[in-house]
Amino acid sequence: MSETISLSIAAHTPIEEVRFSVLDLETTGGAPPEHKITEIAAYHVDGLRITDEFVTLVNPERNIPAFITGLTGINEKMVKDMPPSRDVLPNLQSFLGDSILVAHHSQFDRRFLENELELMGERPLINGDLCTSRLARRIVPWLPSKSLGNLAAFFGISIPDRHRAAGDAYATSELLIIFLNYLKSRGLDTIDQVMQFQHGEMPYPTDADD
Repeated sequence: MSETISLSIAAHTPIEEVRFSVLDLETTGGAPPEHKITEIAAYHVDGLRITDEFVTLVNPERNIPAFITGLTGINEKMVKDMPPSRDVLPNLQSFLGDSILVAHHSQFDRRFLENELELMGERPLINGDLCTSRLARRIVPWLPSKSLGNLAAFFGISIPDRHRAAGDAYATSELLIIFLNYLKSRGLDTIDQVMQFQHGEMPYPTDADD
């Protein structure tokens, strides 16, 4: 397998028994270390249902470009009295535990988190990585855009607060559940199969009547 499965999750665990933590970050820009986190949201998906949430603004301890404020609505006044990432990440790590970490374009979010953890002198994330963008490229390859907004529109998912962490993370959670139910209905019903499928290491599932 190309992907790590979290340490306490056996490879052949049914997906209904796996805890997924669906994450979205808002940031001051495209990449660390120059840019920093301004908002974090995460939702647990247990038994293919959305359960707990973790949502907080984060003080990036740097300016927020006007373009980013225009996109996200997050301005410097909103974050100036909020905790910096070094005070937020221990609580986020507790929330994540050893669940499977899910995001849309997951390497973006993971790169920011791991940069902050490195600055704190902490070890890298041990969580397995599942990307809804990768899954979309395999499940709906004909869609011209695999952006979260386009996928949400295609699947009828509402995003009331687009480009805010909570709205995007919740929509990604709903998208994940749709994808997992689809894969399960076609025989890919364990976590190792799903993790391999996202990388093309598992054949595309066909309907039972095909």
